Amino acid sequence: MGIFDKARSGIVARKAYKTYTEAVSLAGKGQPEAAKEKYQSALGQYAEAVRLGGQTANTCLSYALLLMREGDFEKSKAVMQDISRWPNLADDARFQLRIQYSILLWKTGELDEAIATIRRAAATKMNGAVYSTLGMYLVDKARQTGDFEEALAFNEKAMDYDDEDGDILDNMARLNEIMADAEASNGASAEAAEHRARAKALYEKAHERRPRQITTIYDLGRMYQRDGELDKARALLSGADRLYYSAVCPVTREQMEALCREVGV
Repeated sequence: MGIFDKARSGIVARKAYKTYTEAVSLAGKGQPEAAKEKYQSALGQYAEAVRLGGQTANTCLSYALLLMREGDFEKSKAVMQDISRWPNLADDARFQLRIQYSILLWKTGELDEAIATIRRAAATKMNGAVYSTLGMYLVDKARQTGDFEEALAFNEKAMDYDDEDGDILDNMARLNEIMADAEASNGASAEAAEHRARAKALYEKAHERRPRQITTIYDLGRMYQRDGELDKARALLSGADRLYYSAVCPVTREQMEALCREVGV
């Protein structure tokens, strides 16, 4: 690639980022179809930037993330694995790469490897992304094993770090809901009720902080449904058709639509 291609690559990468931010804005305004078009345009622009020689960490990591969000896990994995082999990759870029790669591993069913990968990131720095992402993985692990000790200890630390973050609140809410179900199955009804009450309060707080967070809407909607609070469930779910569902979201549009039908939205 020549010097002019590299210069062109930078221009295209900046255009891709602008298109991506427009997509995020459209999704936040409840325009998922328009957002989808913008995300696809940004994806094509990032691909062109890389083709023209845009081998910068920001460009390639953004490209890999968007590929993953739009469901092309294999290509995203290939791009991230290529980045991991770059000599002299900056520490901040490697930190971000490990977080992104862990998400891909989690989404493709490799939970243990996802946990190990993000722990390598956590060994160098702890921030909100690490607390919320590793917290989510540990809740999933607790759901699988029935052992809540590590998930609870870590998510309590995450809450100490930022008890206003929607993702961190969501993780602790989900953990308490799982613990409630476990206590109920063991006949400990009082303990189950305490965990369910805490889960509901945390979901409601998470929804206040991030009212378009899909996982919170879905899980809180299910809780309202289960508790017979159908009016609350309908009010909560009434705008679900205007949400944007990325491929990495734990809740699919089909799951949300099924819940909406069940509660009469």
